[in-house]
Amino acid sequence: MTCRPGLVKLPAVPRPSFTPRLLALLMAAPAFAAGLDYHVDINAPAPLAELLRHNLGILRWKGNDYIDREQLERLYEATPKEIETLLAPQGYFQPKIESSIKLERKGWQLQFTVEPGEQAMVHDVDVRVEGAIVNEPDFRARWAELLEVWPLPIGGNFTQSEWSGAKRRGLQALIIDRFPAATISQSRAEIDPAKASAELTVNYDSGPRFTFGELQVKGLQKYPRTLIERFSTFKAGEGYSQQKLLDFQTALQNTPYFSSVFVDVPIDASKPDGVPVSLELVEAPRYKTEVGLGFDTDKGPRASVVYRDSNLRRRGWIGTVDLKLQRREQSFNAGVEFPPNSDGYRYAGNFVLKHEDVSGVNTTTQTVKVQRSRQKGKIEITQALQYTMGHEKTEDKPEQRNKALILSQDWSRISVDNPADPRRGLLLNWQLGGAAKTLFSSTNFVRAWGRVGWYHPLGEDGLLLLRGEAGQVVSDDTAAVPNDWLFRAGGAGSVRGYDYQTLGLKTASGAVEGGRVLATASAEYQHKIVGKWRAAVFADVGGAANDWLSFKAHKGYGVGARWASPVGPFALDVAYGATDKKVRVHFSLGVGF
Repeated sequence: MTCRPGLVKLPAVPRPSFTPRLLALLMAAPAFAAGLDYHVDINAPAPLAELLRHNLGILRWKGNDYIDREQLERLYEATPKEIETLLAPQGYFQPKIESSIKLERKGWQLQFTVEPGEQAMVHDVDVRVEGAIVNEPDFRARWAELLEVWPLPIGGNFTQSEWSGAKRRGLQALIIDRFPAATISQSRAEIDPAKASAELTVNYDSGPRFTFGELQVKGLQKYPRTLIERFSTFKAGEGYSQQKLLDFQTALQNTPYFSSVFVDVPIDASKPDGVPVSLELVEAPRYKTEVGLGFDTDKGPRASVVYRDSNLRRRGWIGTVDLKLQRREQSFNAGVEFPPNSDGYRYAGNFVLKHEDVSGVNTTTQTVKVQRSRQKGKIEITQALQYTMGHEKTEDKPEQRNKALILSQDWSRISVDNPADPRRGLLLNWQLGGAAKTLFSSTNFVRAWGRVGWYHPLGEDGLLLLRGEAGQVVSDDTAAVPNDWLFRAGGAGSVRGYDYQTLGLKTASGAVEGGRVLATASAEYQHKIVGKWRAAVFADVGGAANDWLSFKAHKGYGVGARWASPVGPFALDVAYGATDKKVRVHFSLGVGF
C-alpha cells in the first residue's frame, strides 16, 4: 500500500514528562538478581486490547532475565509509539494514549489507557482494469461483477487486512478465468487522519489472454488415451479456466482408474497462446476385490464381497459383481459402467436379484436396468429404464406376482461442508417414476418422492439437523405395484423408536405391507462432548398409509451418541416409540440424513 505524501504522517502524541521521576523511581528500586518484576495493564476496547496484549514488546519481554531498570525505561517510553503502529492497520490513526508507572510492593505497575478515536471510513473507491481483458465481449459484465462484490464499499470501515484482502479478491477474479498472469499495477490508500477517511485506488493489469493447448499425458499405460479425453472439460483453443482444470482433476480422481492425478499449466506472459496442459497420473490396479463386514439394527449383521475390473475389453469399461448377505436382505448385482461420452453422460446396465424378508413380507425380485447419469457441480441427474419381475408372500394372503417396465428420473443436490461428517449445508433428492399396463406391466402407476436434509451449526459446539420426506403413489391396484415402489417407515434412518419398516399397512397376520403415501420428519440437536464425540437429542414423526385420510403420524423421541469415525458418522440411539410405548435401540454407520 502506498499513500499520498503528507497525509499519513501521524501528529505527535504528547508524552508525559516522566523521565526524571521514572529514573528516580528506578534508581530507588532494589536490584533483582533476575529481571525486573513488573505488571502491565492495557485499558482499551475489547478487540483492540487483545491485539495489544499479544503484540506489545513490553509484554513479550516480561519475565526475561535481561530486563533491567534501563531496559524497562526504554520499553515504557517506546510503548505509546508502538500502540500507534499497531492501531493504524486497524483504521485508527489518532489514538489518545495515557501511560503511568509506579513502584508497589508487588513490583512495578505500568498502565496504558488507549482511546482509539474514530475508525477511518472509506470515502471513495476507484477500481480500474486495463490490458487485453478490455477487448473481451464480457468485459463490462466482469467489471460490474467485480465492483458489486468489492468487500470494501464506500461507507465501510477501513482496515489494512480488509484492504489487502479486497485487492487479492479482485486479482483472483481475473486470474481464474482467461487471465492467469494478471497483476496489480498500482494501489494506493490515501488516509486523512484528521477526517478519519480513506480513499482507495487500485489498478489491475489483466495481462494477455491465455488459451489451452494440447493435453500432455504422463503415466498412462493400462488405459487408452481416449478414456482421459472423455473426462476432459476443455478443448485446445478455449480460454484458460482454473475451474475447468479443477473439474478435470476432480473427475479423474473420482474414478477407479487412478490413485493420483496432478494437473499443471505453465504461466508465462510471453507465451499465452496454446499453453500445454500437463497431466501426470499414477494408475490404480485394474482388478480389485473388497470384503466387508458390518452390523446395523435395521437389517442385522452383513457381509459383502465386491469384485471389480476397471478395464473390460481394454476400453475402460467398469465391470462389477457384488454379493451382499444380511439377515433381512440378500442381493446379487452384476453390471457394467461405461466412461462418460462427449456430453458428460455415463451409461450403465446391471442385473439385480434380491430377496427381502421384512415385517412379515417375503419378497423376491429380479431387475434388469439401464440408466444414464450426469453430474454438473453439486447436482446429479439420473434417468433409468428398468424391468422388474417379483413375487410377494405373507402368511394370510396368496402369493402376489407383479411385473413392471418403469421409467424414472432421479435428481439430487449435495451441498455440505464435509460429506463424511456434515456440519453445514443442504441435501436435496427427488424421484419421479411410473409404469403403464399396456407396456409389459401388471398395472398403471406413478410414484413421486422427495427428501430434504438441513445442517446448521449452533455456536462452536452445537449442531441442528432437520429432515423431511414425503411421497405418494397413484395406482388403481396397489397389490400389483412392485414392493420397492411402495412406502414403509420406521427404523434408524426414518422414525426412530420403531422397528425397521414396521409402519405401513398391517395385515391380519401382523405383516406390514407398503402403502401409497409417506411422510416423515425429524429434528435433532447434537452437542460436542469430547474430541469427535457428540451427544444428541431428537424427535421423529411420520408413517406410511394407503391414503392421506387414513394416515397416522407416529412419534418417537430419544437420546443418542455420535462419533465422527474415519468411515463416516457412527450413531447409537435409544428411542421411545409413543404409539406402542416401547424403547428400542438403533445403531447405524453413515450419513443418516
